[in-house]
Amino acid sequence: MLPLLFALGGDAVPATQPEPEPVACEGTCVPAGDMSKIVTVLRERKCFEETKPTFKLDPINVVVDREGRIYFSGAAPKPYKLHMSWCNYQVDGEGKVDVLAAVQEPPSYGFRFRPKAFAGMLVLEPFRDGKKAKDGIDAGLMLDVLYVKDFNLNVHAGFRSVGAGIGVDIFKSFGAYAGYALACSWAASEN
Repeated sequence: MLPLLFALGGDAVPATQPEPEPVACEGTCVPAGDMSKIVTVLRERKCFEETKPTFKLDPINVVVDREGRIYFSGAAPKPYKLHMSWCNYQVDGEGKVDVLAAVQEPPSYGFRFRPKAFAGMLVLEPFRDGKKAKDGIDAGLMLDVLYVKDFNLNVHAGFRSVGAGIGVDIFKSFGAYAGYALACSWAASEN
């Protein structure tokens, strides 16, 4: 038995794997390096078909001041910036913004509802029946109902009078007023 073991245990040689046979190609065979490039292109195309590009834009701010002047961002010296990303591509750009702005002119006449508070003097009231100048002072609410340029037609109701007149707009909510008022006299009862 021992000679059999020596015969079997002699120099052991590992069995070799047979080399794989090359795969037969029908048509044109593509080398492995070119195949990875084709796969990359196909993946990019799939990304382009399944996703949309994203854009990041600088905001454009338009400001009109009280004098009608227009200011906007995206002009010189700071140009307008754009960033686009799509799959593996990133694009940055810049350019000039042109703004065309139309400002509507306010009408020069028409009806309006502009309530105001007023304080005034009833000019003739102090001269009646020996009253004092302070007896002509009146205050109340006034309403502009019609305007033509800087002039307006007012109606008012005060503590001592009701009336109508013509006013002049000196400022947007302040002006001078002259008109006709019907004064109400209140008699104090004496006991």
